[in-house]
Amino acid sequence: MKIKYLGTAAAEGIPGVFCNCDVCMEARKRGGKNIRTRSQAIIDDKLLIDFPADTYMHCVLNGIDLTKVEHCLITHTHTDHLYVEDIEMRFAPYSNLGKDKPFKLYGLGGGMLKINGYINSKTFDNTGIVEVCPLDLYKPVQIDEYTVTAMEAIHDVHSYPAIYLIRNHENKTLLYGHDTHYFDEGVWKYIAENKVKLDFVSMDCTSANVEEMTYIGHMNLNDNIKVMNRLKEMGAADEHTVFCSNHFSHNGKDVLFEEFSVEAAKSGIITSYDGLEINF
Repeated sequence: MKIKYLGTAAAEGIPGVFCNCDVCMEARKRGGKNIRTRSQAIIDDKLLIDFPADTYMHCVLNGIDLTKVEHCLITHTHTDHLYVEDIEMRFAPYSNLGKDKPFKLYGLGGGMLKINGYINSKTFDNTGIVEVCPLDLYKPVQIDEYTVTAMEAIHDVHSYPAIYLIRNHENKTLLYGHDTHYFDEGVWKYIAENKVKLDFVSMDCTSANVEEMTYIGHMNLNDNIKVMNRLKEMGAADEHTVFCSNHFSHNGKDVLFEEFSVEAAKSGIITSYDGLEINF
């Protein structure tokens, strides 16, 4: 299985679109891995995770042909993860793809209603163009070659948040944990009862190296370490499991790549950046 991080920032990006704080100014100066666009990833070049406004440039910069991508998981409905207006680009005359290959979007029911509401506000004939697929928490579904399980996220409830277990036909299993606080007890229970063995864990680290979290809905490096240790203690992860911190805000402490990656590496955690590709 392969994951590629297309965007690795929180809503405002790094540097922030309207910000000239010290972190944003330094990110502009350094460039490279310090420039982070809005959060998005793709599995094996065919299972997309999230659909932000930066999707177009992510595809251009990474050579992704979106006409060949049929499935997209939505973590929640905040606009940095779901820019619903660009779904219109799948319809004629913006697209010549036709009606035999719908773009399928998956997420919790309330979030899918948002997509349907947008589509229904237009005059499109949606047959065979976009398919909205509601998911239920803790109920595995088959999506292409993957078994996908939506699990409860601790985030803005009005955004219908979910984190995802993704397992392929070779039993390689990825946990994509964005946007969420330290995992809900239902998540731990599901992992334990189903004897899940994880090969890759992507963890929300919006606040980077901030010592104490005051905002419920995201994590910091300390939380990531707690998640990693608990997964190992319960046998869901081991020394071969790859742990990666992702989804950073310019408000985080030590958030620039060179500083944060050193701190995370001390605990055996790698640091994402736009364009990072990992096979596991």
